[in-house]
Amino acid sequence: MNEFADEKEPGHKREDTRIRKTVTDIDYRQTLHFFNERAGKYAEDHPYSVTMYQDNNPALVEERNRAETEKLLPLLKLDGQSRILDLACGIGRWSDAVMTQIDEYCGIDFSGNLIELAKKRPHEANRYFYVGAVNEFQEVLRENGRGKYNRILLIGILLYINDADLVHVMEKLCDTAEDHAVICIREPLGIDERLTLKGFYSEELRDDYNAIYRTRGELTDVLEKTLLKAGFEITQSGFLFSEDGLNNRRETAQYYFILER
Repeated sequence: MNEFADEKEPGHKREDTRIRKTVTDIDYRQTLHFFNERAGKYAEDHPYSVTMYQDNNPALVEERNRAETEKLLPLLKLDGQSRILDLACGIGRWSDAVMTQIDEYCGIDFSGNLIELAKKRPHEANRYFYVGAVNEFQEVLRENGRGKYNRILLIGILLYINDADLVHVMEKLCDTAEDHAVICIREPLGIDERLTLKGFYSEELRDDYNAIYRTRGELTDVLEKTLLKAGFEITQSGFLFSEDGLNNRRETAQYYFILER
């Protein structure tokens, strides 16, 4: 998922929509409403725009999706025993990307409208989609008879989680991951400082947007307190896109971490 940190607001400017450095929470109800509304803009000819945005530039969405999956998929080391948990799966974009024969894919998203779309799209029998908030994903797995996973995807989800909940989510991941597991985190980060958007009006999306862009140091600190403490190691990390045309924000940039245990 991409970001709108550099967009300008319309004439009815509200001073509290861009909060720098200060830690502040976003309202999950507003985020849920946003994504349920996004589902109504789904188009079969450009399906990934619904969660990758760039509504006015579908070609950029396709290029970013290609560049992201080509770079990150090999780092997952997928094989026939791979059990993938995709938190905030949207319409199943990463399920589409996984062409290798795997044991299981499980996607969870708190937008029922997006999960409804995911279920309607073509996929193999071992692909499952469930509705659930990310901080309740263990309960969702338990209720649906799902077990542990050795590949976990957190693709553009952490910016929608408040700080206190983020720590708890990471702690739960430690319990849900098998002894030997790979976790892939891809996240838009604040380049120079933390930036929170609260009710920020996006001209492109024609809607209010809420997100938290943490710095690399802030996110690394969370990893050290949770996943690294539980035996994971960061085996690779860096900026996702090297091409200038794929980086069209001044204040934020897509970054990734690969962690293994």
